[in-house]
Amino acid sequence: MEPTMSNYNCAYVRQHYNVPAEVGRRVIANDEPGVILADRGQYIGVVLDSDPKKRIRNYHPTREMQYGEMAENLPLKKWMVLPFNFGWDELSWNRDAQGYLTEVWAATRNQAKYLAYRELEDCCVDAKAMCFFKVRRA
Repeated sequence: MEPTMSNYNCAYVRQHYNVPAEVGRRVIANDEPGVILADRGQYIGVVLDSDPKKRIRNYHPTREMQYGEMAENLPLKKWMVLPFNFGWDELSWNRDAQGYLTEVWAATRNQAKYLAYRELEDCCVDAKAMCFFKVRRA
């Protein structure tokens, strides 16, 4: 199963609220089934099964939340996006490239570029910068 789970994955929520939150866990949020796909600090990012656009939305970890088993399949894929004129081979030695590497959850490569652009918008002159972003599955 993807993704690779990190040690810090939803750690604050697990410790502070004493719940089994982690990316890839099935939940029932406000009576709707979904999957946790993001650590959002004191919230969890959930994609509801019924959402046709598969958007990650913030939910409080205890308010109308039920936790289930780990999901067999995830509704989105994890992507790594390398912006600007960096190459994948630069990640091992170039600190600037390492600093801009962005991980996002998206259904398609183009959605991954757009989500990374939104995170890096302050560093970009305009939306044309997305044309130079490199994307691959994490």
